[in-house]
Amino acid sequence: MLNRDIVDSILTLTSNPFIGLFIGLLITAVIQSSSTSTAMIVAVVASGSIGLSEAIPMIMGANIGTTLTSTLVSLSFITKGNEFRKAISAGVVHDFFNIFVVIILFPLEYYYGLLSNLATGFSSRLVGTTFINLQTELSYSVFTKPIITFISDLFPYPLVLAIVAFSFLAISIKVLSKFLYRSITGGSKEILKRYFFGGPYKSFFWGLFLTAGVQSSSVTTSVIVPFVATSKVSLKQAFTFILGANIGTTITALIAAIFKSEAAISIALVHLFFNLIGVLIFLPFPWLRQLPVIVAKEFGRMAMNYRITGFVYIILTFFIIPFLLISFNNESQTNRELTYRISTDGVENSYFKKVTIKSTEGNPLSHWFVYDELSTKEQVKNTPSKVFEVSRKNKRIIFDTLTFRVGKINDCLSGYVGSVEYEICLKNISKNFSFNETKLDSLYLYEMVKQDGSGSSTQFLIDVEKNILVMKEVFVNDSLIYEERIIQVNPAL
Repeated sequence: MLNRDIVDSILTLTSNPFIGLFIGLLITAVIQSSSTSTAMIVAVVASGSIGLSEAIPMIMGANIGTTLTSTLVSLSFITKGNEFRKAISAGVVHDFFNIFVVIILFPLEYYYGLLSNLATGFSSRLVGTTFINLQTELSYSVFTKPIITFISDLFPYPLVLAIVAFSFLAISIKVLSKFLYRSITGGSKEILKRYFFGGPYKSFFWGLFLTAGVQSSSVTTSVIVPFVATSKVSLKQAFTFILGANIGTTITALIAAIFKSEAAISIALVHLFFNLIGVLIFLPFPWLRQLPVIVAKEFGRMAMNYRITGFVYIILTFFIIPFLLISFNNESQTNRELTYRISTDGVENSYFKKVTIKSTEGNPLSHWFVYDELSTKEQVKNTPSKVFEVSRKNKRIIFDTLTFRVGKINDCLSGYVGSVEYEICLKNISKNFSFNETKLDSLYLYEMVKQDGSGSSTQFLIDVEKNILVMKEVFVNDSLIYEERIIQVNPAL
């Protein structure tokens, strides 16, 4: 389990989806593997530390961050004139493809929840089937781990270790590309083009197959760079191979997710659907396939004329811009503390609880850190008993696992909490509610009725402009058994 400081840091940064995008980009750029970073995100989602909505932008960013490796490899041709132009074009075509897909899918996810709805729908059908058992434990060891540990011990300074790691990476990719070229083609350019790049779909499936085998698109997309640089393969042919690699790299996250939870399966499916939709947009249409290739070629020409362009592009895109945005977002975070009075049997038997809200101004997503029930106002617990998100999307407010429609009176929504079905209806809209000199003027009263015949119902009074729960009352057969009412906001609204 993650401690409170780490949870706070993660949720504070990822509460803004734009920052989550750059966090995923930065993490992947640093560790040079989208397979590893997405597997890490799957693990964090499985632990419950972050939700699906925060993880999706990070997955998108990871797809951009993984392209750094091939761009770095292309810089090894910087002294070779025309070869460098082709190499840098092959290195950045993957960047531009993923950037275009993010431009298309990010707003669709942000406003309509495209990827999250697809993923949760599929994961709910997968869980419980005979071939997925979430209770299964997977344990394995990686034979390269002792080698990595040994090298890390030899170079205790991070900067030196990074330089050594990149040097090994560049050398190994060059050796691997030469080995593959000679072993699978016998050194024949014609065999390479005929059997591996003879058509867009043939090269696509080879990219998918090889990347699924090595579980790293960073390796396979980087191996293709020397092929393009030395004119063994055209950039157009290499691009469809890269599209296949984008699908193949999702295998690692899917394997990691199967043994975790339904939420983990959902985020792994998001990774798959993001790449799959991108392929379906570009691969079937030759004129669309040309777009990233044309942009990459133009970038290659500019980089050949101004060699500093490649370095500036890498430093700005993968490091400086993400660092600046993350730092700025961290400074713009606002915290607000709410105090609620809880009554279970009249006011005499009441106690208090505190909620810390972390949010960014203008962002429709905030996180609620709910602290243990307090016998007095002065008692403050160090660890939240519950952390959940409050978001607003498509005229709906989502509190934890419940969804409320911001519409007309008597509008209703149905859903489930666990296996229990419920219906939430808007009963009233009121204004000018005040307490302790705090005024709330967009109050919606909702009634949730469980459909299990228990006679249990709950009323929620919500400020839909500030996304704050003002009051909650639980009834059984019309008798009030629980009341939760806000009594203090600090700082005042």
